[in-house]
Amino acid sequence: MNRKEIVMRWKKSLLVALLTAGVLLALSLVVPSSAGAGDPPGAHQNDAPGTQVVAYYFHGQFRCATCRRLEALSKEAISSGFAKELASGRLAFRVVNVETPNTKHFIKDFQLVTKSLVLVRYKDGKVVRWKNLPKIWQLVRDREAFIRYVQEETRAFLGKG
Repeated sequence: MNRKEIVMRWKKSLLVALLTAGVLLALSLVVPSSAGAGDPPGAHQNDAPGTQVVAYYFHGQFRCATCRRLEALSKEAISSGFAKELASGRLAFRVVNVETPNTKHFIKDFQLVTKSLVLVRYKDGKVVRWKNLPKIWQLVRDREAFIRYVQEETRAFLGKG
């Protein structure tokens, strides 16, 4: 084998390795999430009797970068603005994959058409009120506006009994 053939084989091997790494990287971005997969329909929604509000981030099996950003910003907005409510159990933040058998009911329950942040008020384990926050999609690229919107909506929702 001459030098030219060795170089060509090396380049071919390098190209295959790079393509393989690219495919693996792409697949890692769309690996199904298991968050919420084992939760029964009523899990975590009312750990204490009485009234509780749950901020649910609903997603599907496959998640893009924007969907992950929606979740991260939602979590940040709730955790940074409502530490006292979270600690007391008056408010909870839950991430739910609605494409598992025991969570699909949320699609109908809250009229979901895409990834969503939904505020839900429970009283004695039953849903008494809910509100979808659709502007999260418009604000996903503006962190401050997103957080302000979610906190204002959550504060108003908590204030209404």
